[in-house]
Amino acid sequence: MNPLAFNHKHLTGFSIIELMLTIAVAGVILSLGVPSFQSLIERNQLTSGINQFVSSMSLARSEAIKRNQRVLICPSSDGQQCSGGQYENGWIVFVDRNSNASRQAGTEELIWVNGSLPTSMTLRGKGCCDDKIPYLASGQINGIAGSMHLCKENDADKSRKISINRFGRARLNDAGSDDCAI
Repeated sequence: MNPLAFNHKHLTGFSIIELMLTIAVAGVILSLGVPSFQSLIERNQLTSGINQFVSSMSLARSEAIKRNQRVLICPSSDGQQCSGGQYENGWIVFVDRNSNASRQAGTEELIWVNGSLPTSMTLRGKGCCDDKIPYLASGQINGIAGSMHLCKENDADKSRKISINRFGRARLNDAGSDDCAI
């Protein structure tokens, strides 16, 4: 036997019990943190979606005033033409020179294209905004006031609302319990 082997100090490390206890504490912390992280992701998706639409509205209003022409926002699934009342599939902003609420590709300039929102979200309009939002050269909405409702999984607790007055200004509000009904 080697006499030097007995002179080494005792080597220390983690015992199996200490290791299992550490893993258990980490598991408890993760189980508490993951649901709140999911909630944070959902809130960020809602905020991002509503901000995209408010930005499009601000752009359309300012372009209508700057160009002294009618500018329209409408739902569009292909990024070129208006396609119906479901904004969650995407929307376009364009100069509506002939005021027919339909884009003619050769003559009416496309200002902005926004792609679709996540599949669990709906973005629908009421009042002035059902299937289009027309801004006049004055920056006002052509018609009555209205609102836009962004909902995740048709849950009122996971929703945002934009109120639009007849002057074309947008304001974020709390969504009501019936605002997410399709």
